[in-house]
Amino acid sequence: MSLSGKIKFCFQAVTDPRYRQFFLQRQVTDLPARERRADAVARRLPASNKNGNDVSAEGAAALRKDGYWLVNDLIRSEWLPEMVAYFKDQKCSDPYQPKLGLFDALTAVPKNVHVAYFSNEIVARAPHAFAIANDDTVLGAVSEMLGAKPTISYMTAWWSLPADGTAQQAENFHRDVDDWRFVKLFCYLTDVDETAGPHVFVLGSHRANRLTEIRRFSDDEVTNTFGAGNIHRFSGPAGTAFLENTYGVHRGVPPSKKPRLIFQVLYSLRPIFYGPKIPVVRIGVQGIPASLDTYINRVYCAK
Repeated sequence: MSLSGKIKFCFQAVTDPRYRQFFLQRQVTDLPARERRADAVARRLPASNKNGNDVSAEGAAALRKDGYWLVNDLIRSEWLPEMVAYFKDQKCSDPYQPKLGLFDALTAVPKNVHVAYFSNEIVARAPHAFAIANDDTVLGAVSEMLGAKPTISYMTAWWSLPADGTAQQAENFHRDVDDWRFVKLFCYLTDVDETAGPHVFVLGSHRANRLTEIRRFSDDEVTNTFGAGNIHRFSGPAGTAFLENTYGVHRGVPPSKKPRLIFQVLYSLRPIFYGPKIPVVRIGVQGIPASLDTYINRVYCAK
């Protein structure tokens, strides 16, 4: 971290405890130690009031064993065109090249942009975002896997775009280290085949105390450590959704021909600073469901 980065972090850590929590847990790279700490944190948090169902239990079991679970019929077919149309009308930006500012990801993409993200406020106002994120079966599986009532810490959406064919940033294999324990929901809003940059996950790597450093890993490192047979690629039509423990090793393949639009939700034990500093919408207003759990949604939603 640069000197200016350290100064910025020190200031933010004082004013926002989410920064301090985030960076402290990232110092622990031993997996058994992380699991013990996650259990301790979970015991201090509210228990879930979502009893779940047999499908939720199946999902939690798959997350523990394989590290991912395909969620069937999560997004209604009529929701997809509404969500895609909404995001097509919004401006986005490249977080790795902030100097580029806002742009239209489909008609005015700056040179060599690989990803184009939407702001917290835009994502929070997307149609059906909270209905998807708060699906009872999803919350049941997530709660059981976390061991406590989850917090929706971050909701994001972005375009992965055909560029120069090289892998940049998160297009290389890596682990996410967002909290002591967390789960992410991935929702493809467009069709994803081999030319559209499928997501890739290494089965069982979330349970492996190997390659735990916070860095990018080469394809050879991952293949030699976990075996080619454990590298799973997620292709599928628009509406494909899956929960994943992204502490496991994963990457997004750079699209070669077609852009990929994805909606993602991060469920964690504690709030993470990626999300808005203050809630940006109100429960029961402007299409936000009135039945939302105020604790789970407190980062984004005011009562």
